[in-house]
Amino acid sequence: MKKVFVILLACIFSLSAGNQPDIVAPYLAENSQSLDLENMDLSLLGEDLNCQVFLSGAQWHGTTANYDLHYALFTALHKQAGVRYLLLDSGYATAQVYNDYLQTGNPDLLNMALDGIRFSNSSCNEHRLFWERLYKYNQGLSPEDKIVVIGIDVEYQIGTAISYLCFISDNQLGNYYPVTGYLGETKALHKYVTGLKAKYHEDPGLFENIFGDNIHKFELVLQNLTDTVSANLRSDFFPDREKLMYTNFLAAYNNNPKGKYFGHFTMEHIYQRQVKSGNLADADRLGMLLVQEDSSLRDQVVSIAAFYHNSEFRFYYGSYEYYRIFAQFVIDPLPLINTATTDYTLYKLDGEDSPFTWDTHTVINPTGGVTTDYYQYLLMIKDSQPTSPNLLPPPQ
Repeated sequence: MKKVFVILLACIFSLSAGNQPDIVAPYLAENSQSLDLENMDLSLLGEDLNCQVFLSGAQWHGTTANYDLHYALFTALHKQAGVRYLLLDSGYATAQVYNDYLQTGNPDLLNMALDGIRFSNSSCNEHRLFWERLYKYNQGLSPEDKIVVIGIDVEYQIGTAISYLCFISDNQLGNYYPVTGYLGETKALHKYVTGLKAKYHEDPGLFENIFGDNIHKFELVLQNLTDTVSANLRSDFFPDREKLMYTNFLAAYNNNPKGKYFGHFTMEHIYQRQVKSGNLADADRLGMLLVQEDSSLRDQVVSIAAFYHNSEFRFYYGSYEYYRIFAQFVIDPLPLINTATTDYTLYKLDGEDSPFTWDTHTVINPTGGVTTDYYQYLLMIKDSQPTSPNLLPPPQ
């Protein structure tokens, strides 16, 4: 009897596995919405628009869709959900450069930021246009609705951070504590930051005179650079980075006027449950930390995962090259491909009678649970082109 029971279970499992596309595809077709990037309607999110934090994950920086989608999603969430705060996976100083640009329109600030990423995957014409478009959008908003940009990561653009400190000190900082060498190496940055902190402790009045009303910004930049050094000196950089991003987010969430947040990050950060792959295979990710049991935001976080099909990206590794997107995080993309009617199709995974709420249909290397424990929406992106070169003047 036991043998018959085992055989019966195996047959049932085989039948259900074989019919999985027949379950998934019809659900996706019924619970999807084509997105127009020029007039994005997010009504598919329904009551989820009432949540406090929206995380959008994409695998690739170097695609045109990454920037078009970033702008369209954020401005749509601003209009339809009241999202005001834009989170960046950058250091405090870099984000402040963009934030100050959005408030003032000073082109020197945008050029400062763009020059800092000149040799990176983010250096592209689409990146510049994103911020120029967002500035124009911000200009039409009332003071209480203005966008605020917040960096919650370690600082990758050290040159930008130092340039920003010089900018907010009217170029006085360099007269008292000049940079005398390359700070891109961690030990050199550690020496510079330690010395700057010692000088500030020794003569706070001097720095208050230099920075004036910007002294608090100086302190936050200094703290972020200190955290950057600490993270880079540890062997477990990636887990520590996630914890730092979470800590910095909580500081912003608790100290800023009440509002909603949106972050467009690479996919690894937005998982709300662990997957056994990548540098964070054994670490708590930002999305996981936001929804952990004791978090006040436990039921207030929405994760939207983006999947690319028939697309290319531009990648920098000493020089710029173009590649087809091939590595993905979805087990079987065919149901998505077959049900996507436009270049951008959004799928709600936690709808009524959703197969994604009883199995991990799309998740690669899961640790149990169901798909919606990891993310609640999937966004299918088709035919995205690689980004184009950044139209910057040569460095002086």
